[in-house]
This record gives sequence, C-alpha cells and structure tokens, in this order.
Amino acid sequence: MKESTAAKTFLSLPKAVGRACGLLLQSVRSGLFHPCCRVCGYDLVVPGETVLCGNCRAKIVFAVENRCRVCGKFLPEGNATCGSCRLAPPPFECHRSFAAYEGALRQVIILYKFGQVEPLKHILADLYLETVRRELPGAFDAVVPVPADLRRRRNGFQPVRVAGKVLARRLGVPFRPGLLLKRKATPPQVGLTQAQRLANLDGAFALGAGARAAGLRVLLVDDVTTTGTTVRKCAAVLKRGGARVTALTLGQTRL
Repeated sequence: MKESTAAKTFLSLPKAVGRACGLLLQSVRSGLFHPCCRVCGYDLVVPGETVLCGNCRAKIVFAVENRCRVCGKFLPEGNATCGSCRLAPPPFECHRSFAAYEGALRQVIILYKFGQVEPLKHILADLYLETVRRELPGAFDAVVPVPADLRRRRNGFQPVRVAGKVLARRLGVPFRPGLLLKRKATPPQVGLTQAQRLANLDGAFALGAGARAAGLRVLLVDDVTTTGTTVRKCAAVLKRGGARVTALTLGQTRL
C-alpha cells in the first residue's frame, strides 16, 4: 500500500525540525557568542584573533636585556659571559630564549603545555622564530625537539614537538625528532638542586637508533629552561655524535 501524503509529511517532520534547530543554534552562536581569550576571558571579535586577544598577545614581548653571550642567562649590565660558562663551557655553542619565564609568557606556556591548547602552537612558533631572527643568524640543518618524558608521550600531546614542527616548517629546515630520544622516565626536575638535576638525567637521552648527527648544525628546542640542565644533557649527546648545537627556548627563569 502506498503511503499517503499526510503520512510522508509526518515521517519527514523530525528531520525538518532537526535541521531547523541546527540552523537556529548556529545563528544564536554566531550572533550572540564569540570565542574567548584563554588568558583574560574577553571575546575574540577582531578578525584574525584566535585563542589570545590582541591585548594579551601584545604583552608577550622579546626581552631586550643583557644576557650571557653563551648560555643566555640574564646578567647585570657590563657582564658579557657568566662565571659558569667561563669555568665550564656548555656543550652547545649558544642558547637563547624569547624572554624571562614570567607574566603573560608564563601564562601562555602553562596554558599550552598543561591545558593542551594546541592552537597556541602557532603563536609560540612565532616567538621561536622571532628569537632566531633576532639572536641566532645563520643556517641550520635540523630542528630537534627535546624529547618528551615517557608519561607525556603516552598521554599523546607533546607540546615542544608540536610547536617545534611548526617552527621547522617556517624556517624551511628538516624536522628531526627521531635524532634524539629519551630512553628512560625521570622524575620532574622542579624542586631539585643542580646536583640532583644532573643525576636525575644521567643516561636519559641518546641518539635515535641509526641516527647520524655528524656534521649537522642542530637547532635544539625546548619550552622553558631553569638551570639549563636538560638542554645541556641533550646538547652533550648531540655533540658527541658530531653535531654543532644551538639551543632555543621560549622562557628562561631568572636565577
């Protein structure tokens, strides 16, 4: 028996109602609600704003301060090299960070790293890129991220690796995360003394299986450095493999 016109209309009614509700919800969202800045909470209404509003982004500025010409540590005016680098030169040729790990930069790094707000990778890659252009002229053969701990790898989101990949693409340099591996889990470095930090990371890093670093000019990237222990340990492995290492971070604590 053929369905009557009334029956067909009745059966199609839920679909029509669903489409109408969808269109209404879309209109309400676009007309009344805007995505919010993840730092200050203000609506993002300016074209091109994503995740951060213009005001919060403007607070993240490159630190034009006196630093050690080798490790990048903040120093009083008039000092070119810190005592640590004079006594024991690090395994990298130079380290630079975008700014001190404080204020708006610190908020954004925490939001990206622990809040897993992945779209921030583009903003942080811009900060990396600005630091390279200001402080690290020259060519690189590879961008290598400091390897994530095993727990973070299992979690799926590796913030340094994700932002480092964007940086490599913008520099036009091969991204080589497999060149350096972390082969054992280690407790967090926070709260440890310098000696404990060194012992904690002994044997933690190694070249990837079959990886060749000889002759490469490596840009080693991390998010934050405190005492520089992690970056030094990674750079030492790459240097033993024959690479020349330049280190790059977003934030550096004031010691």
